[in-house]
Amino acid sequence: MRVLITGGTGLLGKSLVETARQGFDILVTHLGNCGLKDESCVKYKVLDIRDAKQHASLYEEFRPDVTIHTAGVGSPDYAEKHREEAKEINVGGTRNIIRNCEKFRSRFIYISSNGVYDGDNAPYREDDETRPINYYGKIKLEGEDISKRSALTYSIVRPILLYGWNHPGGRKNIVTYALSRLEKGEEVFAYDDVFVNPVFGPACASAIWKIIEEERYETFNIAGKDTVSICGLVRRAAEIFGFDPGLVIPVQQGFFNELVRRPKDTSYDTAKMRDLLGITPFSIEEGLLIMKTAGKR
Repeated sequence: MRVLITGGTGLLGKSLVETARQGFDILVTHLGNCGLKDESCVKYKVLDIRDAKQHASLYEEFRPDVTIHTAGVGSPDYAEKHREEAKEINVGGTRNIIRNCEKFRSRFIYISSNGVYDGDNAPYREDDETRPINYYGKIKLEGEDISKRSALTYSIVRPILLYGWNHPGGRKNIVTYALSRLEKGEEVFAYDDVFVNPVFGPACASAIWKIIEEERYETFNIAGKDTVSICGLVRRAAEIFGFDPGLVIPVQQGFFNELVRRPKDTSYDTAKMRDLLGITPFSIEEGLLIMKTAGKR
């Protein structure tokens, strides 16, 4: 099977490569330089998802059976401050990928976000009402709508907050950011009024591979077992990695002078993930212990 993954420098893209099944021929597109090197079954290519001409050539040459679209602007504040650019990437880039998928009959996995929910009615199931409260959530939902209107066999996957080892030089997630400060004895300020059931990156990637292998082309909310505040997650990471949890300082929204409000509680009901994919969500402790055992990669 030939699989195209957009956004290879992100945590999910990295996790997809690391958990890929044997026998898959994988091409990963990305921006930035994280020292990515081709392997026997994995090739990397620097390519902007907005570049329609280059993508047309890429699809013509590679002809993926499945496209997993993880690329995009992932910061709500950046999206708010750079609305035109964020829409060009998250909506225009998605439309570009979908057009090529339609032309070359590639099945499509659209990676959405918990940001499509308002945070007032958790835990969320896949068929609950979507009502984003910031611009980032709105353009992620627009990407979902484009997918639904396409002629594709598609799945919409909504990972909640992801954590795990990012590429060296890649964008940190809340856990790796916190660990980088804690190991230097620095304080970490974290929300105690934003709640999620965070998902370990490789566990989310494994769920996506299961969707593809079993052809479960539906909408899935992917999350972990435990619902905690962001502060609770960071404190647990400090404890497991042997750092001082007293360095983790609880704060509320507004402390960082954020441009946009985050949903208060977007935790998921994971029944569909468990029942249809047969996946038992990881606890926070399980994911963090795997990170600790593996070490930085």
